[in-house]
Amino acid sequence: MGIGQGQRDRWLTHKPRSFYPASVQKKKRKKPAREARTDTILSGLCGASRRLLPMAAVLVGAALALRRLDDFDTWWHLASGRWIVDHLTIPATDTLSFTVPDHPWINLQWLFDVALYLLHGIGGADLLVITSAAAFTAALWLLMRNLRQRLDEVSASMLCLWAILIAEERFLIRPEMVSFILLEVVLWLLLNARRNEGRTLWLLVPVMLLWVNCHSLFIIGLFCIGCAVAGAFAARLPMLPAGWREGSRLGPEATRRLLVSAGAAALVTLLNPYFLDGSLFPLKLMSRFDVSNEAFQTIGEFRRPFSGYFPTFSIGAYQALFFLSMGAVCLAAVAGLRPPKQGTSTAEASPPSFNLAWAMIFAGLAYLSLLARRNMALFAFGATPIVGACLALIGSRATRRMKGLYRKVAAAASPTLIAACIALIGAVATNAYYWRDGTTREFGLGILDVNFPIRAAAFSRQAGLPPRLYNDLTAGGYLTWEPPVKGGVFIDGRLEVYDAEFFRYYVSAFNNPRLWRQQLDKYGINTVLLFHRWRNRHPMIRALLLDPAWTLVYHDEVAVIFVRNRGNEASIDRARALYPAWREKISEALDSPTSPWQRPVGRVKALSSYASLLFLIGETGSAIELEQRLLDFPLPAAQEVRARIIIGSYLAGRGELRQALAHLEQAARLDPSNRPLRKMIRSIRNAGPADFRK
Repeated sequence: MGIGQGQRDRWLTHKPRSFYPASVQKKKRKKPAREARTDTILSGLCGASRRLLPMAAVLVGAALALRRLDDFDTWWHLASGRWIVDHLTIPATDTLSFTVPDHPWINLQWLFDVALYLLHGIGGADLLVITSAAAFTAALWLLMRNLRQRLDEVSASMLCLWAILIAEERFLIRPEMVSFILLEVVLWLLLNARRNEGRTLWLLVPVMLLWVNCHSLFIIGLFCIGCAVAGAFAARLPMLPAGWREGSRLGPEATRRLLVSAGAAALVTLLNPYFLDGSLFPLKLMSRFDVSNEAFQTIGEFRRPFSGYFPTFSIGAYQALFFLSMGAVCLAAVAGLRPPKQGTSTAEASPPSFNLAWAMIFAGLAYLSLLARRNMALFAFGATPIVGACLALIGSRATRRMKGLYRKVAAAASPTLIAACIALIGAVATNAYYWRDGTTREFGLGILDVNFPIRAAAFSRQAGLPPRLYNDLTAGGYLTWEPPVKGGVFIDGRLEVYDAEFFRYYVSAFNNPRLWRQQLDKYGINTVLLFHRWRNRHPMIRALLLDPAWTLVYHDEVAVIFVRNRGNEASIDRARALYPAWREKISEALDSPTSPWQRPVGRVKALSSYASLLFLIGETGSAIELEQRLLDFPLPAAQEVRARIIIGSYLAGRGELRQALAHLEQAARLDPSNRPLRKMIRSIRNAGPADFRK
């Protein structure tokens, strides 16, 4: 039998097993079938969770946006829309109050107001809540799209979640629900101008036309467009680093389209009901709400985010992102000093680079966010895509080993982040998120009654209380929609109408009863309706209680009503006759069952606020009953301690020492560092029988 050439060659080239290194001689161990299947399943789960993570992040925002109508200003937007529809014209001066009817009212959100009113007419508060949730979800989806242009699923989702936790304070039924969508559209158009040679930039024109007729924040859109133009021109300056010029450069065609679209977008903002005055009004508004104005600092949303006022999850998230983003932008600026190794300015997938336009937009939004708490959401929506681009640039300059380590961490982190999103959605749906945050919000549809003087306004109309009305700012929004008396409100949330001088005049009376009485006399006030949850209203309530010229005719968990005696005797008698029936309605509302699967945020706030008012007006027994009912709920520790101290002090004053000690000792266990409380317990023990001293 002959030997084939191929077989002979294999024999001649064969090497004995011992010829190879020992590491090669070892056969590769095959994984058992079960272990291989487990690895395959885990790999599949990690991949699936990574793909689902962006959707899960957006759903967290959708859950936070789906909450009962709780904003005071929503109502005056509805009242404005109703007035425009009824009169088929847009007012040039104030029409909702009697105090400043001559003040100009530049109502740039007129289109939003009309749409809101029409939606309310179709589906009431439920439809408004659903529309608001859909609008903010759309804005977050666009934010995710902008982030995903530069980042992978994990990094983009983490930044989006961070932005959501910051912005959720502004998930209100206000024009912001339109502005955040349009801001993301503008950023998307500018972000893609380099990739598509500016072919979509013409869309800036209709976007700005819609924006200028929905909200005064259109000025932010113009600012972003202006920064893009400035960045394109800065890219031609030879004194700038080569990397910055390369990252900011647009092609000739893209530059031409940007200039034309930017000019048209700026001009189209003149197409509003007020022409040039409307286009310039945001600048006037910014100067009016100067943070140095102490009067405006009494409003929480105008406080600086680093002032320490009412810390929440949103404040903490903003402060952390602010410092992280500052570091990321600065690091990206350094990393972008030299041009990327490959790619051109018009490449479809050009490597990350430092864009001067984005740096300018970031600086402007960061500055605005430092001025007022209300601008934190603007920073979250507008600056986060820029932070993402900076992180992508930093990551592109990282070593291969660091990139590999990040991929491993991201793969392992995605299932954990999915679980965190699910847990966060559950916490929002059960109101546990708001419960721990200390904010008066609830998940779901409808109206959060504890935020509005709904029953007080209805009582006033039924009793025929006399005009004119004095109301505080908080109650004013709802009272423009459901007027308790004829003639309009004293003040509401339209601070662009009341200007700084009038608002300072309004605020100055809070701690000056003499000045407040002068205001009541000056405007011929006969009915006073105050939202009593805020403690700075209590001196005014106390002053009216002690004034023989006024009579308390109504109070509930939200509002209190006084009527001037002189000339209004018939109204007072009618109100006194009606109030017992209304008191029963109030009790029924406070006794109604709460959801078994949600924390009763609104109910607890109602009981607590009403108890404080009842103490103030001298109904101590009724106040203690409400404090005791609060203990039926699983209260936060600080609130339970407060309630037990109040009840314990009351019982001790009545001589019921054993019951008092039971409450006070439980409060001491919850707050062991409370020295005045322990001193109170010792004094009660010393005053009681001998067995108390054990």
